Amino acid sequence: MEIRTEIEINAPAEAVYKVLVNFPDYASWNPVITKINGMPYVGEKISFNIKAAPSVEIPIPSCEILVANASAKELRWKGPAIPIASDILSGEHYFIAQEISPQKTRFVHGENFTGLAAGALKPLLQDRLTESYNEMNRALKTRCER
Repeated sequence: MEIRTEIEINAPAEAVYKVLVNFPDYASWNPVITKINGMPYVGEKISFNIKAAPSVEIPIPSCEILVANASAKELRWKGPAIPIASDILSGEHYFIAQEISPQKTRFVHGENFTGLAAGALKPLLQDRLTESYNEMNRALKTRCER
């Protein structure tokens, strides 16, 4: 099951990618992924917090960076969506900054879910995560365009 969102950002793709991989800065602009520990390097283990509700943050303890490609402007990580239960639900989260023109970027943000519960949870994940991803996309757009 895949969730995929897109937004156009009036900034160069390289600038969008730089904001995306600047993990220490997430708390200052990202309303969804509020904190990331680790570095954006292939093979690196990262952990992060996701804001699930106004006063609820869910820790995601261990994901692995699969792609951190500055020339392709792509960042991708994979890990269990349910801690300690990757066979039940696992997600491969991706971000791609595609150049439309020198000053315009199509930002593609999504996740591919696999595991025993992926099909059953599709309606819930589709609704909740699509809105969360769009919220993050809008915040990234604001950050990059200022």
